[in-house]
Amino acid sequence: MEVLGNVLMMSRPRWLLGCALVPALFLTACTSDHDSTPDQKASPSAAHWSSEAQTEKKLATQVQSALDAVTSRGSSMVESGVERVSDGVHTQPDLGNGAIYKVTVACAGKGSAEIAFTPPGVGSKKPVPCDGSVVFERFTARDSLRLDVRGNPGSKGMIAWRINKV
Repeated sequence: MEVLGNVLMMSRPRWLLGCALVPALFLTACTSDHDSTPDQKASPSAAHWSSEAQTEKKLATQVQSALDAVTSRGSSMVESGVERVSDGVHTQPDLGNGAIYKVTVACAGKGSAEIAFTPPGVGSKKPVPCDGSVVFERFTARDSLRLDVRGNPGSKGMIAWRINKV
């Protein structure tokens, strides 16, 4: 033991200090900043994804506002949603057989979509341009009704839809 000022210190072998420093030197050498290429490649794709998400959010707000502007207050909404054009809308709503309903669809982005009913006699197919305009279609409900709004090939953007009882 040796005394340094008021501190009592124990002598330690110098090789112990060397054993502790060698791994630290190797670790520092292995993690040098000379290969920053992978980070640079990841950054643009992350920025692209962020930009795409912001665009989708903006378009979703736009189509939702378009629906809200044309939907009459007090009418009974059955179902609604906002979807990517590439995903489309696919629903089998629980509707009263023989009752009359209206589907309202707005699409914003690029290209177009199409409203389709199954079985085909329930309502007619109707094109929906992805220019922010609103499209309406009245139909009479049947037991196994299915409503689809499908984006045409190459179409991108967001679709807002709402089914109301008339």
